[in-house]
Amino acid sequence: MRDKWITIGFLLADVILLGVGALLYQGQDRTAPAIEFPEEEPVYTPGMSEAELLAGVTASDREDGDVTDSLLIEKISDTADGNVMIVYAALDSSNNVTKRARICKVGKTGEESEKHTE
Repeated sequence: MRDKWITIGFLLADVILLGVGALLYQGQDRTAPAIEFPEEEPVYTPGMSEAELLAGVTASDREDGDVTDSLLIEKISDTADGNVMIVYAALDSSNNVTKRARICKVGKTGEESEKHTE
């Protein structure tokens, strides 16, 4: 009889712990921020600063609000058609990460455009 009550006690403890774990899991922020780009299409020129690439790009999170300060450029890579793909990343206070890419046309650097105008 004693073993039966011990088993029932462990089952009740398991159910209670499972319920507490489910409540804690439900309360967590698992939604990543949203990254928004400005309407105008940027032209990428080699050597652009990160500040220039981030101009007009914003990030917002449902829980944290504006998280634009967390934005960074993760990667810039060439595409097969001669453009570049810029990958942006944003982070919220719960460590949820969003990555979003955009394709940009490649412009000429200042030196290249001077050569073509001479």
